[in-house]
Amino acid sequence: MFGDPARRQPQSIGFVLVPHFSMMAFVSAIEPLRSANRISGRQLYDWQLFSADGAEVPASNGIAVVPDAQIGELKGPTTVVVVAGLQVATYNDRTVMNGLRRLARHGTDIGGICTGTHVLARGGLLDGYRCTIHWENIPGLMEAFPQLEVSANLYEIDRDRFTCSGGTAPLDLMLHLIARQHGSELGAEVAEQFMHGIPRQPDSPQRWSLAHRLHVSHPRIIAAIGQMEANLEQ
Repeated sequence: MFGDPARRQPQSIGFVLVPHFSMMAFVSAIEPLRSANRISGRQLYDWQLFSADGAEVPASNGIAVVPDAQIGELKGPTTVVVVAGLQVATYNDRTVMNGLRRLARHGTDIGGICTGTHVLARGGLLDGYRCTIHWENIPGLMEAFPQLEVSANLYEIDRDRFTCSGGTAPLDLMLHLIARQHGSELGAEVAEQFMHGIPRQPDSPQRWSLAHRLHVSHPRIIAAIGQMEANLEQ
């Protein structure tokens, strides 16, 4: 299960980058691991980057990241994180899907951050698991994969699968991982390094309340706007 004590140290984590991935989500996932190593004075975590073919992958902000290897060479990590972003609904790279299924058969903890959930769902890796995704993509995910149990939580951990919404939410996920594996004191120190305050819990909402977002306090107006947001297509 994601968050269980590592079988060896450093714990190796593989990041699979999907074209147009979210740089914010990616950095929010890696930086806490780097900080945990520095603060503890030990190599608790190491990581490698992978793509479908080993070629550089453009992020949604246009910055290209050069991976360490292609996904076919991903064998050692006990944890794999798929990082996606824009245009993920049409992404269906057979090499990546087959690679992820192979890893799942060998008991690898597999997760997705931002819209990486969509990639796992298309690969059949979330059937029977709870999952979440960036709030903007929840309706599309539920429509494309009606069999899934989708929540609007900040992140979900269900046995050997974990999914996380976008933005800075992966920071909270990794702080949870660090605290669970190496103690709450180290988790708190890492959070303070990023001036993050108290880490958010898995069931924390992804969005501010309507009253907070719109500066509206009248309950009937809030209820009406809520109905409109829930039925945008109609």
